[in-house]
Amino acid sequence: MDKETIQKLAKQLFEAENTCVPIPPYTDNGYPDMTYEDAYNIQLAALDMKLAAGQKIVGKKVGLTNKNVQKKRGLTEPDYGHLLDNRICNQDEPLKMSELMVAPSIECEIAFVLKDDLMGPGVTAASVLAATAGVIPAIEIVERRFYPLCRNIVDSIADNAAFGRVILGDKMTPVEGLDFRTIGCLIEKNGQPIDTATASTVMGNPAESVAWLANKLAAYGVGLKKGEIVMSGSVGLMHTASAGECYYAHFGNGLGSVKVSFID
Repeated sequence: MDKETIQKLAKQLFEAENTCVPIPPYTDNGYPDMTYEDAYNIQLAALDMKLAAGQKIVGKKVGLTNKNVQKKRGLTEPDYGHLLDNRICNQDEPLKMSELMVAPSIECEIAFVLKDDLMGPGVTAASVLAATAGVIPAIEIVERRFYPLCRNIVDSIADNAAFGRVILGDKMTPVEGLDFRTIGCLIEKNGQPIDTATASTVMGNPAESVAWLANKLAAYGVGLKKGEIVMSGSVGLMHTASAGECYYAHFGNGLGSVKVSFID
């Protein structure tokens, strides 16, 4: 895909995000042969537009970390996107549906806060933990700039891995002594349990997810930086949100809870 086309498609995504007006998926509308490389180049071109508009990168996210979900979609690895400062939200302030894209969803995750840089290749789960200041319970709001909703991975990659917003809990827990495989998560909607899972659904261990990201980025000469937040992937299922709903994610092993609510 040539640079002119990449810039054109990136601008469409940038404008869709700013206006909350979705656009048709690229692979269904003129670009059926779009590659992973094309998609990441579109994501990065749109990122440059966001940075030029004054936004700042505060971290990164890993998506599609559940092996069963990967298998259903014919994937062999996750995808990733960038977190921007204007999309980190306060858990005590409801999100307005009018300011979100069509059919926003929630994913409950463990966010890693880095105290050291991480640069691949060769990053392991152990080196991730050594570079981590602590972990925070978090909820990602998944928003897709494409509608009708698409299931093609390259569309998702171009769309910054469908990143919408992040809500962080108010407790950071040191990683020493944590067994991430056994950290449980109970998800409630309006006070009723709707889902339970353990963090082992995230590539066996969420630290492995962060290690994958550091090694993947190394191919582009990019690393994870001290102070960045890394969203490691969904613990449990994705849940579509509606106005009037309030979700809690309660994490075990002392990690604490985080909530998000939605209004018209």
